[in-house]
Amino acid sequence: MVKKGDVVMRKFSPVLILVLLVMAVYLCSCKSGGIIDAGDPITPLPELKEGTVDPKTNAITITKDNITVTVEHWSRYRLNRKFTTVDMRSPFYYLETWEQAFQSEAFYVTIKNDTPRPVVVNFTDTALEDDRKYVYKPLGVTDFVYKFQTKKRMDLKTKRGLDEASRILLNEAIGPKKEVAAGQVVSGYLAFMVPSSQATKVWLTLVLEKAPEVATAAYERVSLRFDFVQDLVRRKTQPAVPR
Repeated sequence: MVKKGDVVMRKFSPVLILVLLVMAVYLCSCKSGGIIDAGDPITPLPELKEGTVDPKTNAITITKDNITVTVEHWSRYRLNRKFTTVDMRSPFYYLETWEQAFQSEAFYVTIKNDTPRPVVVNFTDTALEDDRKYVYKPLGVTDFVYKFQTKKRMDLKTKRGLDEASRILLNEAIGPKKEVAAGQVVSGYLAFMVPSSQATKVWLTLVLEKAPEVATAAYERVSLRFDFVQDLVRRKTQPAVPR
């Protein structure tokens, strides 16, 4: 004899299975970074003057002078999901109560050099800016060390995160010459201080320099601008990070 409850469970079990599958796909995608974070406060400008947007990732791609650069913003939530584990604290970690100088923003940058010459990444002139007229320069491992030391968070988990930072930050891992060899692809995160909480537009300007054909010639400057908008409501309502 079949009980009424059994019929109900059998009727809904396919639905429950589908829901569980969707959740599993979502969680796996979040871990790999292959899905748009609906709570991300920084997204591409709806009408870009230059570049195209990947609808699956919200990454902006610009090709200029046979150099292709893709920039994807990573929200605080995604960064902490990927880099905060039981054994490691994300180098991008910060708390809501910390001053702006100790809060960071991160973009994943991929540079493909299809020229026959090396391309140098000019991190000195590369910057994140906002419409409140603030300019932010790329952060390095020493900046993260200072943050955690000041906030008294320098434990073993943090040190492991700092070791990871030296491998994943583009300006740290690219090497002393800061070069992308001909035909090569390099990628990594560029981190900055978070933009003004009152700014509605932010943009990342990446400055590259193409090596000259002859040693006596000057390097050729290539500047690429990636335009984003900042949702002020999302900025204030980002999910809390694990403490």
